[in-house]
Order: sequence, then C-alpha cells, then structure tokens
Amino acid sequence: MRPDLASTPNRRRRPASTRLLLAAGAGVAVLLAAGCSSGGGAGTPVAGTIKIAAEPGIADAPLWLAVKKGLFGAAGLHVQIVLYSSGSAALSAVETGQAQIAASDYGNIFALEEQDSNLRILADGYDTGAGSAEILTMPQADFTDPLKLQSTTIGLPLDSEISSNLPSGAPTSLLAAAATKVISNYLAGEANTLAWNAMPQQQELTELKDGQLKAALLTEPYVYEAESEFGASELIDAFSAETATLPLLGYVSTTPWVKGNPAAVADFQSAIEQAQADASITGPIQEILPQLPGSGIDTDTADMVSVGTYPTSTSVASLQRVTELMYTEGMLPKVTAQEGFVTQMLANSGG
Repeated sequence: MRPDLASTPNRRRRPASTRLLLAAGAGVAVLLAAGCSSGGGAGTPVAGTIKIAAEPGIADAPLWLAVKKGLFGAAGLHVQIVLYSSGSAALSAVETGQAQIAASDYGNIFALEEQDSNLRILADGYDTGAGSAEILTMPQADFTDPLKLQSTTIGLPLDSEISSNLPSGAPTSLLAAAATKVISNYLAGEANTLAWNAMPQQQELTELKDGQLKAALLTEPYVYEAESEFGASELIDAFSAETATLPLLGYVSTTPWVKGNPAAVADFQSAIEQAQADASITGPIQEILPQLPGSGIDTDTADMVSVGTYPTSTSVASLQRVTELMYTEGMLPKVTAQEGFVTQMLANSGG
C-alpha cells in the first residue's frame, strides 16, 4: 500500500533531485546500506546482514532515506532491503525467516499477532494524513451522496488485504475498516454491508474511468492520478473524523529475533528514528520518492506531495486506536484488552 500523495491547493514546487542508483534483479529490487555490522553497536563488527522486507512507498520512505544518508551504517548495521508486492508479503518473509525485519501495515500486523503471538513492534513508521486514502467517483457517475454507496460495488486495493484468516463479514483490510468507520457516519450499521471488490489499483483506475466502477477506494499515487488525469473527485476520505491520523505502518520482527539480537534492535531503532526526524522536514521525503523502485512516483508527482506524519516515538495510545477500530469492525474478536495487547508487542517491553 502506498499512501498519501494527497492533492492539495497549497502545494509548492520543489527542485527535482538526483536519482539514487538501485540494483534490481528477477523482479525483486535490493538496496544495500553501508556498514559492516549486524548489531553489536555502532562500529562493532559482527557477521551477517539484516534483511528488511518492504514495499516501497510514502509510508516507509524513511527506510530508504536512512539508506541514502548512511544512517544504518553509522549505527553499526549492514542492511539489505528486499522488495515485496504488499505489506502482507513482507510480513510473511519475516515469519518464514527470509527477512529479519518487515515494514507492514498494522492491519496485517495485528491480525497475525492475534493468531501467532510472535511479533514485536520495533518502531512506529507512519501515521496517516488527509488524503492518504480516498473513495473516489467520476463526475458522470453522479455519485455525490455517500448514501449511494449502498447500491454499488466499491473497488478495494488488493495489496492492502490482510493475508491472515478473518472472521466472516469483517473488513478485509485496515483501509476498508477505516473507510467503513467513516461511512458509518452516513449509513450507520448499513456501512458494514457494503460490497467491496479487491483488485490491483491500476485496474481500479481503469474501471473507474470506464464507468465499470462507480466508486473506488484508492491510495496514492493513484488518488493523484485519478484526480489530475481524468477528473475523479473525493467522496469519502478514509482517514478523517474518527480515523484521522490513524497509525498505518510499523516496523516489526519476530520475538525470537528481537530477544536474540538486542543490540541490532537498538541500532535499527536509532537509525530509523533519525530518518523519521529527517523526514519531518520539508524536502527529504519529496526527494527520495522518485528514487523508490516500483513506487510509480515520478519527480513531478513527488514535487506536489503532501504526506502524513513520521513519528519519532511509538505511542501505545495511538496504536491502541488501530486495535480498537479492528475490534469494533470484527477483525480482532479475541482482543478485548487493547492496551495490554499492544504493550506486550513492543520490542522494549521486556516480555
């Protein structure tokens, strides 16, 4: 999922950046960070490379910013970023030992944790902003009233879907859950009966433009493309009202790896915290976006970007908002004490 290239009226033009050279092969792009350590403290040589599974986009752009600025190497880590097609696929790579750390959306993280109790959150990565995900319609569809969503099928990003088993009737992604919550302000309980159809976002764009879909939930850069290239308009902002600034993505690993590599965990947290702080300054993220392999974001689009927030600390209360939403929407039926559920997942909890 690639969130938050929101179209806003007060965007400023910024100079294009020099492109970063990226290595790619067999459909999987890999970026190597400088550094000769895998977690013995900055400058302490230890054998091995830490693999980070990720789907490059605005949400985890600080990860790539950390590589570009040499922050992992400075912290004592030798890092390899391996690309996956979705957050759920990246999380699966950590589960199966193909990677040590994953950047994934919290929908997948919490749904999997409810079943396995084997994940630890290393750092909060991205909190959403206005325009992170929108239900769009076309003018010719005459679909200006959210009440009309009851009578149509809504496109849903396929790469946002949760891979774990979910209760019947529950939203199939955190995106869908957030949108359902906002739509309930118009449709009350009927929001839970809406018809969603998961498909690649490029297909959503095509079907929305051609009139096969009257409404589609999209993330960026597809929101910007739909609005700027063929006049689509926002019907619902999925991250507004009760879901505004909702945490979307975090960095996680397995409990055994965290317990066995405390120095590597601390080094990673130090590097990503610095990258998150740098990302909060206008400029660095806009410069890195066109350099992300497979992101579909060109320099002109990145020059118009409006992003959410990259936290430099992890708030239990903020993450609890996600688990409460998922519990309310029937996605986490076993989780009744959200605060304890989140707390025990933190890498520094000592559990």
